[in-house]
Amino acid sequence: MKSTHIIAVIALSTLAASSSAQAIFHADYEDGTVSSGYPTKGPDRVEIPGIEPGLATAQDAAYIVAGGAHNTAFAVANKVVLDDPAYVGGGFPRSEFGLGHVAGASYRDGDHGLYTFSMLLKDLVPSVKGTRKAPSEDVVWQFKHHGGGHDIHLSLQGTQLKLGWGGNAYKMVVIDNVMPYVNQWIDFRFDVLWKSDNSGDFTFQMKLPGETGLGHTVAMKNLQTYVTASPDGTPWTGIGSVQYGVYRNGAKSAAGDTKTLIVYHDEVTATNFTAKPKPSN
Repeated sequence: MKSTHIIAVIALSTLAASSSAQAIFHADYEDGTVSSGYPTKGPDRVEIPGIEPGLATAQDAAYIVAGGAHNTAFAVANKVVLDDPAYVGGGFPRSEFGLGHVAGASYRDGDHGLYTFSMLLKDLVPSVKGTRKAPSEDVVWQFKHHGGGHDIHLSLQGTQLKLGWGGNAYKMVVIDNVMPYVNQWIDFRFDVLWKSDNSGDFTFQMKLPGETGLGHTVAMKNLQTYVTASPDGTPWTGIGSVQYGVYRNGAKSAAGDTKTLIVYHDEVTATNFTAKPKPSN
C-alpha cells in the first residue's frame, strides 16, 4: 500500500538555538546500559521499567538492542504486552523512561527546549478498530506534564503516527501509513517555547528512511504549549519532562489492539536553553 503523508506547515517558527544552552540530556546507549550511563538511584536518576519501583516489572520491558540509529552500536527497546501485569506501570500498560529529575529533560513555564531523537517500530502488527470508531492510541513519545497529561506527544494509532498538542486537544496525522517504515529508523526534532499563556511556539520536523534531511514541518505559534489544566478545569501541577517508550492507556487486546508493541529509541538529546544544570552535571 502506498504511504501518504499528511503534513501541514501552520506558521514559521521564530525559535532558534540560543548560545546560552546550559542543561543537556543525551542518551546514545553506546555504553550498552539501559540508563546510558545516567544514575538509576538517587534524586537525579533516570526512572527505568524493570528497575524503578512502581514501573513495569518485566525484565524485558526495557532492554538494549544491537544496532542503533545512524550506524551506532546500540539502542534501547521498550516493550508492552497487554493482559500481563508485569508490563503495567502506574496503573496502565506502560514501559517508559522517566526523566523528571534529569537536567535538560525537564521544563517549566517560560523555558525553551530543543529535542531530537530517532525511533524504530519493531515488527509492528498494527491495531485494528474492530467494532470501534478507531484503534486505541499508543503513545511513543511525550512531553509529560507531571500532575496532569501530556503537553505534546506522538502516538501510534493503527497504521498512523499522530502528533498531539494542547493537552491532547489537537491532533494531526504526520504519517498516514507507517508500515513501509517498520524496522527502519525515523529521525525527529522538536523546538518548543514552553508557555502557559498563548505566546508559546513549537516546531516539529522528521526525516523518513531514504530522505537526506529533516522536513515534513509542522510549526505552530501563539498557543499554549505548557498546559495548566484539563478540559474540565482540573489543575495540572508539577513541571514537565520528556518521557519515551510505550504508553498504552486505553489499549485492549479483546477489542483488536495489537497485544505486543515494541519501540526502539536512540540518539535522544534534550537541551533546555533556560534552566541551569545542577552542580553534579
